[in-house]
Formats: sequence, structure tokens, C-alpha cells
Amino acid sequence: MLQPKIRKRYIFIASLPLLYQSFVAPIAGSLIGKTIPGRNSLPEVVQIKEYIRSERPSLSEEELELLSRAVDRESGRIHDSACGVFCQEGEKAGLLLGIIKTESEFYRKARSKKNALGLMQIMPGTGSWIASWEGNKIKKEDLFLPETNIHLGVSYLNHLLETHEGNLRQALLAYNAGPAAVKKWGGVPAYAEEVFSGQEEYLGSRE
Repeated sequence: MLQPKIRKRYIFIASLPLLYQSFVAPIAGSLIGKTIPGRNSLPEVVQIKEYIRSERPSLSEEELELLSRAVDRESGRIHDSACGVFCQEGEKAGLLLGIIKTESEFYRKARSKKNALGLMQIMPGTGSWIASWEGNKIKKEDLFLPETNIHLGVSYLNHLLETHEGNLRQALLAYNAGPAAVKKWGGVPAYAEEVFSGQEEYLGSRE
């Protein structure tokens, strides 16, 4: 008559490790995560802000906030084809930061000798063309606005990714030298490497 009770007791004891893994461990882990937060527990926009601050400490708090939010928002629009097998956390933001750092070093009023303007160094004609097929109109001076410049830059990058069938390196070379130049002589390989370096730098700062 005692045999069934003994069996139940053994079954209960044997199930304790499973109960721990299913219920106790997750709760303990969440509590530890709350009491000892790591850097990666910070929102992406905060990590973007800290990275930009380290690269350009002269930016005002207002401008830093505006730029960080624009990068966080617009990086989410970058096509998944810009990633490897899958998009790891922060990868798209890192790519966008790498482009901006390479193009303008986070100086929103940057102007090249060829008259490319703003953070992502967009030619006025290219900016107007991108805006038009999005159903908008812009003025030349609008390219100095972080939200407008970064939005148009990401839209142009997506267009180049589609044109180059998801080949990010080719898309970046076309972004820098122009599609015609890439077809003619291949662009400047060092440009893509510099962008990737900036991306890796940001991803490393998140660890």
C-alpha cells in the first residue's frame, strides 16, 4: 500500500531540476538583470548618443539629441539586405553611423568641393530627385537639417542596394563615387572599408 506514495515522492524529487529551470531560474535571471544592468540594456538611441558624443564632443545637447533620434529612427528603414545572414542588434545603426562619420564626421553643415551637403553629403540634385519620388519637395538648405538629410540618405542607400541586388559594398561605393563611376572604374574601395570600420567601432562600443 505504501508503494504508490513512494513513487510519487520520487517523481516529485526527480522533477525539481525541471521546475527550477522552468520557473526559478528565469525569475532569478530577470532580477539579476534589473539590479546589475549591462551596457547593452540601454536603449539603442542612448548608445547612439554616447557614441556620437565621443566622436564629436562639441555638439550641443539639443543637437546631439536631435541627431541621435534621427539615426535611431532612420537606421530602422535600411533594407535587411545590408546585413549579413541576419541583422544583429545595432548593425543597421552602426552602418548609418559609419557612413555619417566617413562623410561628414557628424558636422551637419558640411559641404564638399563638389557641393555635396550635410551629414550624409547629398548632392542637391540627388536630394531633390529622391524627395520627388517620395512625393515631397525640398530646398537646398533643407539638406543641412539632420532629419531631412539622413532620411534622404537612407532612401538613396536603399535604392542603391536594390540596384546592386543587395551587394552592400557595391552600394556604398556607388553612394560615394556615383553609380556611373562604379560601373566605369569601380569606385574607391577604401571608402567601403572606412564605413565598415566605423560600423565595427560602434558595435564594439556596445559590448
